[in-house]
Amino acid sequence: MISIQQYFGQWWKHPDVTPERIANAERLIACCERLELLALADGVEFPDNPITGNGISGSTYGGFRPQSCDQGAPKSSHKEGMAVDRYDPSNLIDEWCLAHLDELEECGIYIEAPKSTPRWSHWTTRPPKSGKRVFLP
Repeated sequence: MISIQQYFGQWWKHPDVTPERIANAERLIACCERLELLALADGVEFPDNPITGNGISGSTYGGFRPQSCDQGAPKSSHKEGMAVDRYDPSNLIDEWCLAHLDELEECGIYIEAPKSTPRWSHWTTRPPKSGKRVFLP
C-alpha cells in the first residue's frame, strides 16, 4: 500500500498541493488500497521500487506532479492528485487488472493500456474521455 506522504513525496510542501488536490489524492489512495487488496488476495505481488522505496514507479514523477513538471499536460490526472504509476517491473499487476475489469470498476480505478506502460501500471480515478476502463493516452 502507498501512503499519502509517499504519493506527494518531495512535493508535500509545494504550493500546488492544494486542499482540493489532497482530497483527490486521499480518494485515489483509498481506491488503490481496495484494488490492491483484491489483487493481493489473488496472489499478485506489489514489489517496492528500489528507487522510491515504495510501490510508486519512476524516480520523481510517478505520484503527484507539480504544475511546472514537464511530464504530462497541465491539469493531467497526476497534477490533480488523481493518478499514480504503480511499480510493475514484470507487468503482472497490469495483467491482473486486464483480467479483472469488474474489480477495477468496483474500486473506481481506470488504467492506461499496458502496452503504453511497460514496467509500471497507471491507475487513475479520473474517467478518460473515452469512458473506457482501459484507455490509450
